[in-house]
Amino acid sequence: MAKDSIEGFTRDFDGREAPAIAVFGAEGSGKSRFCATAGVYAKEHGQVPGFLVCDRKTRLTVRQICEELGLDLPYINSDDFISQKEAMEVAKLDRESDKDNDKIRKIYSTVCNKLVEYAMRLAARPEIEPIVIETGTQVWDWISYAHFGRKQGVGKSRVWGPPKQDWTDLMDALSHKTVLVTLWERDAYRGDERAGYTKPDGPPHIGYTVTSAVRLNKADKVQKGADYTSRFSLDVFQSQDNVGLEGAAGILTGADITYENLMNLLRP
Repeated sequence: MAKDSIEGFTRDFDGREAPAIAVFGAEGSGKSRFCATAGVYAKEHGQVPGFLVCDRKTRLTVRQICEELGLDLPYINSDDFISQKEAMEVAKLDRESDKDNDKIRKIYSTVCNKLVEYAMRLAARPEIEPIVIETGTQVWDWISYAHFGRKQGVGKSRVWGPPKQDWTDLMDALSHKTVLVTLWERDAYRGDERAGYTKPDGPPHIGYTVTSAVRLNKADKVQKGADYTSRFSLDVFQSQDNVGLEGAAGILTGADITYENLMNLLRP
């Protein structure tokens, strides 16, 4: 057994094993609400969540949940990563024109650079925990557009290296922080046939860059006599944090779907 130190190597694993959790589900399934509940755990530990907000609905939901739970508001980016002016400029450009597509790539490259810069600002602050990316699906689109523009073929092109590496680099850069990344959901397929379940709508290698992925569900109707929160449930889609829970359906339901409860299950 080696006893001497080896230059460039260590046996200290601390600081590189923070959980990264993908939280996916259909619209209205409670993704933003779940992330906002991280404020309870953070407050108890002298921390403050930091949100990288990419969707217009997030701010309202987070504010409402913080008011409901009696929490101070978390940190969020003060400006949108893509401005209204930039969005309108892209809308007017000819996406199939190489000249205009170059402009589109430039706009989204600037957006991605700003996102990374803001992520690093949060990562540098010891009191910020967790970091919430809301939503990862939008970030993945931005990364893809920065590389390929918005031509019709982007959907196929982005399965290859450069966009995937940009996503991996972002997640690696935040590996010393707990990260929650929300994603939309999409149907899983086997060949041309639906597989009968849903998966995260984002990078095809998302499972390699997070330690767990959970699915949030919302039933169509509230059971008679039950509170509206009974419509919601959480499944563990995959987990390196606690492999024994992988595939567990409805492991949390209703008002028990909170960041603290999930973390107690994944890393007891």
